[in-house]
Amino acid sequence: MFSKKTEPERVTPSETPCPDCGARRVLVSGSMDMYLVRRGGGRALSDLLALLCLGCGRVFFYADRLDKVREAMKSMTS
Repeated sequence: MFSKKTEPERVTPSETPCPDCGARRVLVSGSMDMYLVRRGGGRALSDLLALLCLGCGRVFFYADRLDKVREAMKSMTS
């Protein structure tokens, strides 16, 4: 589908222990999108991935398409 040069950067959060309580965290999926909100509307940039701590319940969110978020932020600050 994508060549190596055009393949989008995908984030894979590591399943490391929770920094708060040390318990195991697991990757959970859901139907969540990240939007860049600008005057006059917004546009979807990335799905969100989440790691859920099985000990304390804290949820850590990560952008699946970090390259899209970086690109959008760069265009806003240029």
